[in-house]
Formats: sequence, structure tokens, C-alpha cells
Amino acid sequence: MPAASSSRTSKRQKRAVSSDIEEDGPSQAPQREEQEDVEMDEDEQPRRSQKSAKKGKKRATQQDSDAEEPEEPEEDIPIPELGDQPLDKDQAGKLRGMSSDWAMLRDKVHLPGYNFIREVASSVAEFTEGEKGEKALTQIDTLMRELLDTEYELTAHEKSLDGIYQKLVRDEKIEGVTDAYERGVQEQLEAYKQKTARQKYAKSDHYHKFKQAIYEVQHPDVAMPPLTDLIGREDGDDSDDDDDLQIGGVTQDYKCPLTLTILVDPLTSRVCGHSYSAEAIKEYLGNSRTRSKECPATGCKKQISLPLLEPNRELARRAKEAARRERARDEDSGDEEVIE
Repeated sequence: MPAASSSRTSKRQKRAVSSDIEEDGPSQAPQREEQEDVEMDEDEQPRRSQKSAKKGKKRATQQDSDAEEPEEPEEDIPIPELGDQPLDKDQAGKLRGMSSDWAMLRDKVHLPGYNFIREVASSVAEFTEGEKGEKALTQIDTLMRELLDTEYELTAHEKSLDGIYQKLVRDEKIEGVTDAYERGVQEQLEAYKQKTARQKYAKSDHYHKFKQAIYEVQHPDVAMPPLTDLIGREDGDDSDDDDDLQIGGVTQDYKCPLTLTILVDPLTSRVCGHSYSAEAIKEYLGNSRTRSKECPATGCKKQISLPLLEPNRELARRAKEAARRERARDEDSGDEEVIE
């Protein structure tokens, strides 16, 4: 009997426990957790509640820091904030610095491009013949002109800033500097677009070197005519001052005036522009850096010295190409004599 009684008691306890579980099912669990969170002290809250509180604090701190960040960069930006306020002579230095930045950008971007296009044109002129070669050179010429056009776009920005700078130097106040700057750029570009091809490129030293590189390959030992003869005439060229546009008519000489052979490691004088083979000119001037002598080039009376000479890598490259072409012509002429 006692055993049966204990059995019934255990069954009742199991039923009571199961009924409690059913009453406290999932639908009521969240309510109990919320009540516990409200009634418990901060130290007695479950770990999950503490973690969520920490995350909330961290998010709040991050939001506050994000809200303050935009104010800091203004102090670190080195760009002059000219805005549209009236400018006076005090801001002239800033404008001159910005103009110099445009000039540095122009040189950095375009100078390597000019050298590359010139080398490509020289190679095409030497190794590609006939109609195919002429078509390739025409395409390269178009590319060269486009590069010159983009350079002028950068120059327009530089000139616009210089124009404002000159007004400030004359104590003229500039109202609406942004409009004045953009207007100056647009005026420069519009004036450039109205020019003919001769007016755009005939005075360009880069275009002259480009044409010279092609001409000396196609017509060795012949002076290149003025660029005006190599650029077709257009409407508007009749009033040009031809004397002012004459660039060309000279033969590029790659021979040292001392050795009378092709230049080797050429040094160019900053005084007169003549170039000499390094070993020959050093021997001519001696070891003294203070000694000066008359330039050995025919007809030149300038005094030169070692400190006034500087290496000319571009000329060295072109001299090597000229020497190679000269050897190739000699070999071809030798073959022709053998055939005859």
C-alpha cells in the first residue's frame, strides 16, 4: 500500500509540472523576461541584457562621434577657400600659386606624351613605306594635334588665373571670382577654337620637333622647310604675318664641332645651345671648372665653361638613331654597288 501511494503522488507531481510548462509556454515567456528586466537591479540583470546595453552605449557613442566628424576636415584642407567673396591684393599670392599648379600639371602630363609620339612617328617613317606608312603618319599627326589641343585647355585655366592676378596686382577688386574665372577659361577656349591649324601649331616647338623627326628620316641631310609649308592653308591665314610663323629651314646636326663625328654622351651649353661630345669638350676645356673658352662651334663667339654644360639625354637618343640610320644607308649603298 505505501508503495502505491507514493506512485500516485509522483504521477500527480509530473502532471502538475507539465501543466505549469504548458501555462508558461512560449507566448508568455517574453512577458516574464520583460518583467524580470524591470524588477531586477542593474547588477542582477542577465548577461544578454548587459551586452545589449553595452552595444547600445557603443552605438550611441559612435553616432555622436560621427555627427562631429564633418567639422574637422575644414582645418586640414590646404586649398585656398576663395569662394565668391570680393578679392583684393592680399589674395594675389594664392592665385599665383594655383596658376603655377596648372602649369606643373600641364608639363607633367604632356611632356612624356610628346616624346613618345615623336619616337613612334620616327619609327613609322623609317620602317613603314608606301600608302600604309603615309596613312599611319596621318593618324599619328592627328593624335599629336589633339594632345596639343588638350594642353591648351590646361593653359586656358592658367591664363584665366593670371588675368585675375594681374587685376589684383593693380589694386582692382574682383567681384564674383568664380564667374570671372570660368568666364576667362571659356574666352580662352573660344578664341583658340577660332584659330586655323597654322595659327595653332606652326609656332609650337613640340610640333616642330615632331615634324623634324619625321622629315629627317624621309629626307636625310636636307633642311626641313618652315612649318607653314607643311600645314595646309585655310581661310583666315591670308592675314598672317609669315615672318612671324617661320619655324624650320634648318638641318639637324648630330655631329660634334670638335670631333666632326656623331655626338656621344652630348653636353649642351646653356649659353649658346651648342652641343658637344662629353669627352671631347672636357678635353678642350681642361679639368678646371673656372676656365672658360670660346665655343668651338663655327661662328659662335660665346664663352663656355664646364659648369655651363649639362647632359642632353634627348639629343643623345636622337644622335644614336641618326648614327644607326647612317650605317643603314651606308650598307644599302654598298649592296647596290655590289649588285651593279
